[in-house]
Amino acid sequence: MNKKNVYLVQAGCLYGNTYYLPYAVGMLAAFAFNDERIKEAYELKRIIYSLEDVDESIRSLENPAFVGFSNSIWNYNYNLVYARKLKEAYPDCIIQFGGHHVPPTTRYLDDYPFIDLLSHRKGEESFRDVLLALLDGSDFSSIPNISYRLPDGKAVQTEETKITISDYPSPYLTGVFDDIIKDSEHRFSCVLETNRGCPYNCCYCDWGELNSKVRLFPLEKVMAELEWMSEHKMEFVYCVDANFGMFERDEIIAQKLVELKETNGYPNRLQVSYAKCEQDRVFRINKMLADHGIGKGATLALQSLSPAVLENVGRANISKEEYSKQIARYRDAGISTYTELILGLPGETYETFTHGLCEILELGQHSSVSAYYCELLPNSTLSSPEYIKKFKIKTVSTSLNQYHCESMDDVLSGFSTIIVGTETLSVEDWIRANEFSTCVQSMHHFGIMQCAAMYVRHEYGVSYYDFYSRLFDFIENESVFCKNVFRRVSSVLRNFVDGKGGLTYQNDIFGKITYPLEEAVFLLCLYHSDEFYGEMTAFLKRYVTDKKMLSQLMAYQKAVVLRPCVNNYEAEYEYDFAEYFGSILRNACTPLKKGSVKYRFSTVFETNDWVEYAREIIWYGRRNSRMMYSSAPNRIDKI
Repeated sequence: MNKKNVYLVQAGCLYGNTYYLPYAVGMLAAFAFNDERIKEAYELKRIIYSLEDVDESIRSLENPAFVGFSNSIWNYNYNLVYARKLKEAYPDCIIQFGGHHVPPTTRYLDDYPFIDLLSHRKGEESFRDVLLALLDGSDFSSIPNISYRLPDGKAVQTEETKITISDYPSPYLTGVFDDIIKDSEHRFSCVLETNRGCPYNCCYCDWGELNSKVRLFPLEKVMAELEWMSEHKMEFVYCVDANFGMFERDEIIAQKLVELKETNGYPNRLQVSYAKCEQDRVFRINKMLADHGIGKGATLALQSLSPAVLENVGRANISKEEYSKQIARYRDAGISTYTELILGLPGETYETFTHGLCEILELGQHSSVSAYYCELLPNSTLSSPEYIKKFKIKTVSTSLNQYHCESMDDVLSGFSTIIVGTETLSVEDWIRANEFSTCVQSMHHFGIMQCAAMYVRHEYGVSYYDFYSRLFDFIENESVFCKNVFRRVSSVLRNFVDGKGGLTYQNDIFGKITYPLEEAVFLLCLYHSDEFYGEMTAFLKRYVTDKKMLSQLMAYQKAVVLRPCVNNYEAEYEYDFAEYFGSILRNACTPLKKGSVKYRFSTVFETNDWVEYAREIIWYGRRNSRMMYSSAPNRIDKI
């Protein structure tokens, strides 16, 4: 019997020389082809994992009978173009769409006649059952969690059921990815999934909506997958668990990663979303990973500091006291932390967001803050018509803001829907809040004005909010160089809300890849450091009237930030700035001591040009505050 040819598409971006292995469709293949009937009747011809030229890719297909597409915000546009042309070339080919970017209704069947089936929720079972139904010639009515068309063309949706399976065959261990790795000249990163589901129901996220109960995958399989990743030299592992550290066994998994790194050198890095509960266990895991150079910093996410916003989105944060305590705990252990905010959540105002951002500084978070745009995900509560109407949500749909990859056209770049206004946040306030956030992140968390802000805060009692509000005003009204830099930020934001571009910045000085706005501002200011610090010195004169102190402070401020080609050096000051600012970072400010002191600034991250610096220090090192000598493993030593 001639087998029917199956193709799977999960097209991803190239990051440097690295692709992600297509885990989602790999899971579909491993599960379906574990069935003997499917194995006998179908052949998995190929998995398309990169953004191939659509026409050339379709010409390479061999009589496709079934093609499944995994849809995310980064490949949705590409998939639509591919599927439309595929149906034109092969009208009898069955096309099924699944993934997080497929909404929980039949709408895509109405909008896109070239799609035959939709898979809702996780798709392993429905993918297998559809293949079996096609083999038997039966209809799809008994398959839960899908949408399809009746013979008269009407789109229907089957019963929605919860998925309870807690084990699936592994695409790594069953050889699904073997041909991809063997035949490619590129390197690969991979996904680790030790459990599935989330007990929370934050309205902006679809993790909790899709899977309310957490299902643990067998620990033996997880360990075997980690060994596979190590054996196949996976440099970077992205753990997609919603709350890593929630379970006791997560410590065992982290220990296994450490053992593999020590034995084989791989995996080299792990990124996870940590649980906000079980703080002691999460700390132990972070300490273990940091001690062996595997972790990317500890997550202390807040999303918002506004009680009204948190109530609207169904989220509860740890207390501010506990948050501050955890920051100090990680700092004492030499572990970087990063905090995530979301701008555009219902109930947020310009005032609550900007005050909240600066309150994070007051609570001791000086390492890393990322203020994300609020993305409208199709399977989240936030995207429901009722929610949009209730909070008067305004959105802009545009090509996806893909960071740290080469610029792509609209088809290849994916598709994104961003909230730019709500009942409490006008579009103009959204722009202004983004500009302010860009100022604080680039100046403070990337370090180029961090010491100056800390000094003014602790010596003159000026709050971080007042300091950065006045600096923001100075940039707009009195500066020249900085004003031009922030005009670029304003232009990008205003063009975006007018539907005329994305939210990224690219400059050949820093390579061919795109950067978020706060990283771009930091790089431009550091690249033009003479102009930048000249204007910052003029701004600080309104606070620091002692010329000698101001000169010393700004000299140290410049020195504490890594720069390309200036990697290890010594400098002498008349004050013990390192001890002073170090005590502030530990939430235990001690008086600034006067007296001649000499420091050696040393780093293991030596860079020799701006492209290398932007990649290694900013892209790879942002969450570890790699750009600061005051952050381990960089060092400031007295000599």
